[in-house]
Amino acid sequence: MSINRTIAPEYKNIDTFNLLPIETFKLDNRIQVHLMQAGSQDVCKLDFLFPAGSIQANQPLLASITNKALSEGTQNFTGAEISEKLDFYGAFIGQQAQFHHSIVTLVTLSHFLPQTMEILEDIIKNPVFEQKEIDTLLNKRKQEFLIESDKVKTLATRAFTQNLYGKDHPYGNYLTLEDFEKLTRQNVIDFHQKTYIPKGTHIIISGQPGDNFKALLSKHFGQTWSTVEPIADNKPQQLNPTEKEIFVAKEDALQSSIKIGVPLFNKEHPDFHGMQILNAVLGGYFGSRLMTNIREEKGLTYGISSFIMTYKHAGFLVISSDVKAENRELAIKEIYSEIAQLRNEAIGEDELNLVRNFLIGDMIRNFDGPFATSDNYRGLIDLNLSPDYFKQFFKELTSITSERLQQLAQKYLKEENIITVVAGK
Repeated sequence: MSINRTIAPEYKNIDTFNLLPIETFKLDNRIQVHLMQAGSQDVCKLDFLFPAGSIQANQPLLASITNKALSEGTQNFTGAEISEKLDFYGAFIGQQAQFHHSIVTLVTLSHFLPQTMEILEDIIKNPVFEQKEIDTLLNKRKQEFLIESDKVKTLATRAFTQNLYGKDHPYGNYLTLEDFEKLTRQNVIDFHQKTYIPKGTHIIISGQPGDNFKALLSKHFGQTWSTVEPIADNKPQQLNPTEKEIFVAKEDALQSSIKIGVPLFNKEHPDFHGMQILNAVLGGYFGSRLMTNIREEKGLTYGISSFIMTYKHAGFLVISSDVKAENRELAIKEIYSEIAQLRNEAIGEDELNLVRNFLIGDMIRNFDGPFATSDNYRGLIDLNLSPDYFKQFFKELTSITSERLQQLAQKYLKEENIITVVAGK
């Protein structure tokens, strides 16, 4: 059959969004398990979410170093032996600490789940936290801190969030050099015992874990290995931004980093979905208004974008770009102009349809398969939101009007609410 390449292929608008089915159940020790069993390959991913974030730690570096040090040696194996075993089974363990929880992820072939889950149990329950391993992690983190602290982008980001929340607020508190000298091995041991516990822990399983995975879960993680109660995850006191314009001087900088944004809210807010769509119009994709104006038409920057950052108890929208020092005033003027246009003029129907189609396509891509679905679903657990959250966004996306978006711009992008931070020469 020959193909007539002068005729464009047919396309069809997507008018429904179906999420992979999610089964929830509890182990005997009350750990909540979320299962997304799907996919054609015999591979699975297990995400363990422990109530061990930086807010529970209440000490800089403690949550992240504890999390990273888990796989650096246990009562049964050295860090090198753990790596060799995981390599032999073709498995991977990832670790990350966030504000409200720390995550340990196992990606493994389903056939080797009995062996790799045994290794995972040893890492979570029996780490030894040797001093030399902690020192190595601290030295590496210190070098990263020094390198990042020399970048105008980092300086602007710190100034922006500290202005939003205050330096003592968990969302605005950044490391200092002194923090690296304060952390002790005993701090790490104590924090692990208090937070890597059954109560308050969630397990997300995605892919094809096999027929006996529930028995394996019960064997390795279903027992009460600790009766400790989770550390209270209280809502931090919210402060009003203290300044509207901030300049951070760095005399040897070749570029200036710009952060312009407004305080917002978390995912539970009824206007959150609409603001996500409005943000896409402003600077959320390559064809956005900011990219078209400031990069394509005026050539002031290589890249500019806006995004919404959400935490459990707060959020903000921020525009970010790096420009030459001599161009920054013009860039800031044009950014304010684009924001004002969203307040003053309704978005055209063609542009809205373009953004709508982009976001629908992006949404489909972000939920392509069980692993991607689990990554997105993980962001709902802190707020105890149901998977219907994603269907609600799809419904809003397909029905929102230009008038509604203009109302949101007038409500949340008021000029008196905008914070401007510049770091550079």
